[in-house]
Formats: sequence, C-alpha cells, structure tokens
Amino acid sequence: MTPVPHHPDGPGSFTDEELDATRQEGDPYADDLAEKIFGEGSMNAEPGSRLGYNKLVDIADLLDTDSELLLLENSNFSKALKQFPKEFQDYYDPMPAPDWVDITKLEKATDLWRTHSLPMLGILYAASLPACYLMKNGIPALYQTAKLKDSKYVFQRIYETGLMLDAVMSPGGFELVHDIIPDADDVFLHSLEDNVGGHWKQEGDKFVKVSDTGTKDGAKDPKLSPTEQVEAEEKTVKAGFRVAAGRRAYLWGRGYITAKKVRMLHSSMRFLLLNPGIMKPRGGSEAMADKFAKAHGSEPYPYEKLGKPVNQEDLAFTLLTFSYLIPRGMEMIGCKLTLEQKEAFLHLWRVVGHTMGLRDDLMTDNWDEAKRLYDRIHRLQAGSSPEGIALTEAVMGFLKTYLPSAFGISERVPVALIGAQMGEDAHMLFSDHNNAILGSLRTRCSMKVTRLALRFFNRRYERLMNWIPVANRVFGDLLHRSAELLVMSWRDEYTRKPFYVPITANTWQLQQGVDDEFRERLHDWRQHLFLALGSSVLAMGIMFMAITVSLIFLIFGMIGAMKIGLLVALFGLIYSIFEIDLRIPKIFRSRPTPAGVSVRGK
Repeated sequence: MTPVPHHPDGPGSFTDEELDATRQEGDPYADDLAEKIFGEGSMNAEPGSRLGYNKLVDIADLLDTDSELLLLENSNFSKALKQFPKEFQDYYDPMPAPDWVDITKLEKATDLWRTHSLPMLGILYAASLPACYLMKNGIPALYQTAKLKDSKYVFQRIYETGLMLDAVMSPGGFELVHDIIPDADDVFLHSLEDNVGGHWKQEGDKFVKVSDTGTKDGAKDPKLSPTEQVEAEEKTVKAGFRVAAGRRAYLWGRGYITAKKVRMLHSSMRFLLLNPGIMKPRGGSEAMADKFAKAHGSEPYPYEKLGKPVNQEDLAFTLLTFSYLIPRGMEMIGCKLTLEQKEAFLHLWRVVGHTMGLRDDLMTDNWDEAKRLYDRIHRLQAGSSPEGIALTEAVMGFLKTYLPSAFGISERVPVALIGAQMGEDAHMLFSDHNNAILGSLRTRCSMKVTRLALRFFNRRYERLMNWIPVANRVFGDLLHRSAELLVMSWRDEYTRKPFYVPITANTWQLQQGVDDEFRERLHDWRQHLFLALGSSVLAMGIMFMAITVSLIFLIFGMIGAMKIGLLVALFGLIYSIFEIDLRIPKIFRSRPTPAGVSVRGK
C-alpha cells in the first residue's frame, strides 16, 4: 500500500480513509533491523534466533548505567558492540533532536511526574491501559503474544510500562546534548566550496579560490550584475556557514534508551507475528515445536483486516492514552493543571513518540488537537472485544492485590476506578458481572462521593502546598516514594529481563526465596501502605473540611461550633502528621524482599 503523505497541518487534517491507511504502516527503519535479526540470512548463525535482539537489550542496559564504557576501546562492552553490524552498533546513538524540541517543556513535564507520580500511576491502571484495550483491531496483536491474558502476565506489562514511565518522565529522562562548536575557519572554507564551487584555500586572513574545478551548476546567474553576483554568493556562503557552524542538538538519556528498546520490541513482535513460522526451536523434538507454535501462533497474522501489528494508528492512540488521558484523568480527580502544564506533558510524550518511530504528523503538543485526534481514532477503532475484556479483567486482578477484601472493597474498587475514569467506555471493557457491579446503586453512589471527596481534597491540598512550601517537600516526596516502592514491591517477585523477546510466551519466573508465604507478606504490606496513605489523606481531608465549616460558623457567629470544628481540624492535622512522619516511613522500611535480593528503596 502507498504510504499516506505527511500532512503539514498535523493530525486534524487527516480524513478517516487516510487514518485507516496508516494501519498498514509499521516502522520501516526498525522493521528493517528486525528482519536482519530474525529473518532468513540474519546476523545470527541461524535465522529466527532471538539472541541478537536480546543482546541489543543488554547493550541498552549498559548504556543506561555505564555509558562511559563506550569510551574505552578495549572494554569488553566495546568489543561486544563491535561484533554487531554497523547499523546495530549505531542503533542507540543519540538521535538528532527535531527543531521543535523545547527543553523547558520537558522540565515542566518531569516536575509534574515528581509531584503527582502516585495519582498518575493510578490513572495509568484505571484509564491508560484500559483505553488501549478499546482498540478492537489492535488488541489481538497483544493478546496473541499470550502475555496478558492471565492475571500474572499483566505484571509483566505493568513492570515494563512502569519502567518506561519512570525512565522517560524522571529528571534527565530526555536530555538535549550539544555537539562542540567546530573551527570557524574550517567551516567557512567548506561553506565556500559547497555553496559557491571550486577549490579554495586560506591565505592569512583571506580565502582564495585556487581552481574552478567542481564549480556548482547554476552558481552564476546571467541576470545579475558582477556586483550583485558577488553579493548573492556572499549571502549564500554566510547562510551555509551559519548552518554548518551551529551547535547540533541530540536526544539522550534513560528515557531515550528505554524508548529505543521499546521501538525495537515493537518491530520484533511485528515481524514475528507477520512471520509466524520463523521462530522454530533448534534441535528440539516435534512435541517441543508444536508447543512453541501453540504459544506463538502458526497462522499468518490477518493484517489486511486488522492492520499491521503495532501500526502507526495504534501507536498514535496508545501515545495519547499516556500524553492526553493522564492529565485529563488528573483533572477529573481535582488536580488543577494549567494549559501550559498539560501541553508540556504532551510535548514530552511527543518526543517519546518521535524516538519510537511514530510519524510526526500523528503527534501533537496542542491540547485541543490532542483531544480531536483521540476522539477521532476512538470513533474509528474503539469497540468491545473478548480480548479487551480479558485484558481489563487482568488489570483489575492486579489492582485487587493492593486492596483489602473486607466489605467487598477489592471487588468493587477496581470497577469503580476504571468506571470513573473511562465513563461509558467502561461498559465495552467489562464482563456482564462487572457491568452489573458498575450499574449498582451502591457503586454509583460511592463513585460520586469519592470523586467529590477527591476533588475537594486535591483543590485544598494544592493550596496548602502553595502556602507552606515545606509541606510540599515532605508530603510530595512521601507520595513519590510510595509510588516507587509500590512498583518495587511486585517487581521483586519476578526475575526477567524487561523488553526481552522470550523463548515462549511465559518466561516469568519467581525470584529465589519467593513462595506463597512471602507473597502473602508482600500482599499484606501493600495493603498496610495503602491504608496508611488513605487514612493520612482522609485525616487531611477532615482537617480541610473542618476548617471550611469553622469559617462558616464564624460568619454566622456560632463561636462554640467554630471551636469544635477547629478541634476536629487540629485532630486531623495531628493524625496526618503521625501517619506521615512515623507510621508510613516505618512501613517503607518493612517492605519484604526475597532472599538474595538487595533491599532497594529503603
């Protein structure tokens, strides 16, 4: 199919037919590398080997932690990298930054992550991931990998998604690094030869033409006088000099490396799904081959009907589930974000999309354009599917592990969280059982009360943080640390290289020392942390409410009632300080870790 032409006016200029055509577009650059890794005549000893790909992931991990090894010519790392063909050696090199990248906006976005990481993670599970499962024609690509159809496999998805979020949104996740400024005389000499023609040399302070060989065609314009010709040549040379002498900027950072890893994962899974027979076991029995084929699928992927796996339209929509739905979800629970903050968030994810091979005209950092593009793709592609329902059930199964089962909390809260964020779309993602829970009077009332309470709390919490900067540092750091430890708490259960192409669909293995008793302790720890966070937030909410009511009583001259209200506010303040200063740090320190695993985050 002929590629859709890029639209200079951005996403809003696409017709439905043109958007639909992008479903047949993959990522030519990364797809070519994937074919060289996995295809016939690949760089490996045998076609279809995944080892070359996984080595690239290992290289990315070393670049993330010890990139200085590249500077050592005789390091084992440099030697290992040189074994790859040139295009693979260069894959993780810094990428030239587009002119539109704004470092100030990137910093604003990372500030949002730092101060709102816990609610962002909640919205990730309640909105971003479920919204991805609305893509009825794109979901089979995920589902066929058999990674997400069971609740334990969703841990892998959350692990890898959480790693990406942390990498790209943490300070320094995406940086602009600048090349050194070249010698001005050398640049001007090359500019003369490139733009005027002939061979030139420098004599003292002057540049002298020594030969007309290689004179540029069209360098002389017969319509110009000799003086005008000289002026035109000087203007051209100066323009070329400014371009050549400018400091070129490149993208780099942990987020950049992670985005490149995910890009290669997408192209690898795309190639494997479109070539299902390529990954054959070596030296194994027929029974093993049958098992492998069953795990990965042996039928050609129906790309004519569904579009290529992880195609451009699916990528654009998935990017919006992060860049657009997370700020929108934060506003729904009362976090007050300026348009500048929301568009900075969009901008960071636009850089992520560019790094991952998404077409520039399918991305935007304009809030209104982002909404239009999300709504448009949603209208074309959103729908209910058995795969989408199964994946949403898996996410809810994960959320249940963080919640107590008393009073049906673990059964109802995940439904309410997703229902509150997704609105009517939730009905397309829920089974009949969960739709019945969502439609019950008890759930609807609890959703409304919870939303009002969260909005009330967040509005007053933001005012308090602005009034008392030290409270922002203490409580903001506490919430961010809680988010980090929650991710660590389940990550320690498993050992697996993130973003690897697996041998089979199920390559998760429990860490040494992880058994049912350990997992029960970890489950209890998560619940204690959630209850402590929830009770501290509730205490602060009571404090805000009591202060508000006391002011009303003061206006009406009800002094006695006002004093009672202030006492309640004081109790809320003392209790929240107790939770924040004593109980929650103690819970942090008590996080269970399996035998042989270092205690990270303590």
